[in-house]
Order: sequence, then C-alpha cells, then structure tokens
Amino acid sequence: MESSSEGSAAPSAPRQSAATVPALQRIRLPLWLFLLMLLALLGMFGWSQYQANAADHRLAEERQAMAQAMETERAALQTAAADAVARQTVELETLFGAALAWSVRSSMLRNNLDEIDQYFGELVKNPRITLVLLAGPDGKVLRSTDRRYLDTDFATSFPPALLTGSDVSVHPDEGRRKRIVLPVQGLTSRLGTVMLVYLPQE
Repeated sequence: MESSSEGSAAPSAPRQSAATVPALQRIRLPLWLFLLMLLALLGMFGWSQYQANAADHRLAEERQAMAQAMETERAALQTAAADAVARQTVELETLFGAALAWSVRSSMLRNNLDEIDQYFGELVKNPRITLVLLAGPDGKVLRSTDRRYLDTDFATSFPPALLTGSDVSVHPDEGRRKRIVLPVQGLTSRLGTVMLVYLPQE
C-alpha cells in the first residue's frame, strides 16, 4: 500500500513545476509578428516626434508673426505720436507767434519801438531763442537782438519771400533751428514782419 501511494505522488511533481513557469515565457510568438509590433512601435514614436516638431514649428511661426505684428503696431503708434506732437508743436508755435505779433502791432501803432526792444530782450533770455528781429514794410531791419542786422536790408541775410506771407508760418533754418515769421498787420496795411529764430526742444 505504501508503494502505490508513493508511485501516485511522483507524477504530480513535474506538473507543479510547469505551473510555476511564467505565462509570458511559455508564449512563443512568431518572429514576423514580433518584427511587426516593433515596426508599429517605431512608427508611432516617429509620428509622435513629427507631430511634436510640427507643433514647435507652428508655435515658432506664430510667435514670429505676433512679434512682427507687435513691432508694426508699435511703429504705427510711434508715428502717430510723433505726428500728434508735431501738430501740437505747430499749433503752439502759431499761437505764440500770433500773440507776439499782436504785442508788436500795439507798440508800432503807438510808435513805441523801445517797447519792442524790451519784448525782444526778454525773449532772447531763453537760451533756445537765438534771434528776434523786426523788419519794416520796405524790408529794412528796424529792431534786432543781433546788432549786426540792425538798419540792414532783410533780403541780404534772409530769404525775401519770408516778408510776403500773410499768416504766421514756420520755416527751417540752419541745423535743427526754425524760423517763426509773423506778419504785423495794421488797420489798412502791413506794418512789418517779425522773425524769431529758435532751437526746438529735443
């Protein structure tokens, strides 16, 4: 009885050892199927890399386009601001010129040229104003902060066309300087012309 029990227990040992082998080790895939799966994995990896590179490229293009748009907008804003400042500057120059012309007119109607000298002397205390003069209707310089021009013909030193304008006007001078030309009108005729030369603020 003992021998039969030992004989029946012996065959069960190989079945237990076979059960302990992992399932993946007992599965044998054909070589072509393994290669196919490898190619699929490589293809998926390559496609993901392509998609990532394409996304990076699109992002770079969008950033570049946004930067160009911002630069264009910034340039447009700067141009608009410069134009606004230029318009405002011209308006202020015209307003100042009209006020000065009315002051000179009042003094000329009262034949008080000394008062005009005082106006001009106060103006050239500003270091940006380099010259103020008054020319009569005949073009003779009647008053000037630079004595070199006094009693000379305006046209010998400056364009004679500056004496013919009927409105306050601004003209370029040497370098960055400007000339503000102010016609001084009497009741029936032109009394003279004031010219102020100054350096605009940067």
